[in-house]
Amino acid sequence: MNITKTLWSFIEHYGCERQRMVAIEEMAELTKALCKIDRAKDAMELCEAIKNAQEEVADVEIMVTQLKLMLGEREINKIVIQKLERQKERVEHE
Repeated sequence: MNITKTLWSFIEHYGCERQRMVAIEEMAELTKALCKIDRAKDAMELCEAIKNAQEEVADVEIMVTQLKLMLGEREINKIVIQKLERQKERVEHE
Protein backbone atom coordinates (compact mmCIF):
# COMPACT_ATOMS: atom_id res chain seq x y z
CA MET A 1 0.00 0.00 0.00
CA ASN A 2 1.22 3.47 -0.88
CA ILE A 3 0.34 5.31 2.33
CA THR A 4 0.84 8.82 0.94
CA LYS A 5 -1.32 8.10 -2.09
CA THR A 6 -4.01 6.55 0.10
CA LEU A 7 -4.02 9.50 2.51
CA TRP A 8 -4.20 11.98 -0.38
CA SER A 9 -7.20 10.06 -1.71
CA PHE A 10 -8.94 10.57 1.66
CA ILE A 11 -8.13 14.30 1.59
CA GLU A 12 -9.43 14.62 -1.96
CA HIS A 13 -12.58 12.62 -1.16
CA TYR A 14 -13.55 14.35 2.10
CA GLY A 15 -11.86 17.72 1.64
CA CYS A 16 -9.29 19.57 3.75
CA GLU A 17 -11.79 21.25 6.06
CA ARG A 18 -13.48 17.99 7.06
CA GLN A 19 -10.15 16.22 7.58
CA ARG A 20 -8.95 19.06 9.83
CA MET A 21 -12.11 18.64 11.93
CA VAL A 22 -11.65 14.87 12.10
CA ALA A 23 -8.05 15.46 13.25
CA ILE A 24 -9.34 17.64 16.09
CA GLU A 25 -11.87 14.99 17.08
CA GLU A 26 -9.26 12.24 17.05
CA MET A 27 -6.87 14.29 19.19
CA ALA A 28 -9.65 14.84 21.72
CA GLU A 29 -10.33 11.10 21.81
CA LEU A 30 -6.63 10.44 22.43
CA THR A 31 -6.60 12.96 25.27
CA LYS A 32 -9.52 11.17 26.89
CA ALA A 33 -7.93 7.74 26.37
CA LEU A 34 -4.68 8.86 27.99
CA CYS A 35 -6.56 10.19 31.01
CA LYS A 36 -8.31 6.84 31.42
CA ILE A 37 -4.94 5.10 31.82
CA ASP A 38 -4.27 7.08 34.99
CA ARG A 39 -7.78 6.43 36.30
CA ALA A 40 -7.63 2.63 35.86
CA LYS A 41 -8.55 0.89 39.10
CA ASP A 42 -7.12 -2.54 38.37
CA ALA A 43 -4.97 -4.47 35.90
CA MET A 44 -7.91 -5.34 33.65
CA GLU A 45 -9.01 -1.69 33.35
CA LEU A 46 -5.41 -0.67 32.75
CA CYS A 47 -5.00 -3.18 29.92
CA GLU A 48 -8.25 -1.99 28.32
CA ALA A 49 -7.22 1.64 28.70
CA ILE A 50 -3.82 1.00 27.13
CA LYS A 51 -5.37 -0.89 24.21
CA ASN A 52 -7.81 1.98 23.64
CA ALA A 53 -4.98 4.53 23.83
CA GLN A 54 -3.02 2.54 21.25
CA GLU A 55 -6.01 2.67 18.89
CA GLU A 56 -6.35 6.40 19.41
CA VAL A 57 -2.62 7.00 18.84
CA ALA A 58 -2.97 5.17 15.52
CA ASP A 59 -5.97 7.33 14.56
CA VAL A 60 -4.11 10.52 15.50
CA GLU A 61 -1.01 9.42 13.59
CA ILE A 62 -3.12 8.91 10.46
CA MET A 63 -4.70 12.34 10.83
CA VAL A 64 -1.41 14.09 11.65
CA THR A 65 0.12 12.60 8.53
CA GLN A 66 -2.80 14.00 6.53
CA LEU A 67 -2.30 17.40 8.18
CA LYS A 68 1.37 17.31 7.23
CA LEU A 69 0.43 16.59 3.62
CA MET A 70 -2.10 19.45 3.60
CA LEU A 71 0.12 21.97 5.40
CA GLY A 72 3.53 21.21 3.91
CA GLU A 73 5.36 18.09 5.01
CA ARG A 74 8.83 19.32 4.10
CA GLU A 75 8.46 22.53 6.08
CA ILE A 76 6.97 20.73 9.08
CA ASN A 77 9.81 18.20 9.08
CA LYS A 78 12.34 21.06 9.15
CA ILE A 79 10.57 22.58 12.14
CA VAL A 80 10.51 19.19 13.89
CA ILE A 81 14.30 18.87 13.49
CA GLN A 82 14.84 22.40 14.83
CA LYS A 83 12.66 21.68 17.86
CA LEU A 84 14.37 18.35 18.53
CA GLU A 85 17.79 19.99 18.38
CA ARG A 86 16.67 22.75 20.75
CA GLN A 87 15.24 20.24 23.23
CA LYS A 88 18.38 18.07 23.01
CA GLU A 89 20.46 21.12 24.00
CA ARG A 90 18.12 21.80 26.93
CA VAL A 91 18.43 18.22 28.17
CA GLU A 92 22.22 18.32 27.86
CA HIS A 93 22.34 21.47 30.00
CA GLU A 94 20.10 20.20 32.78
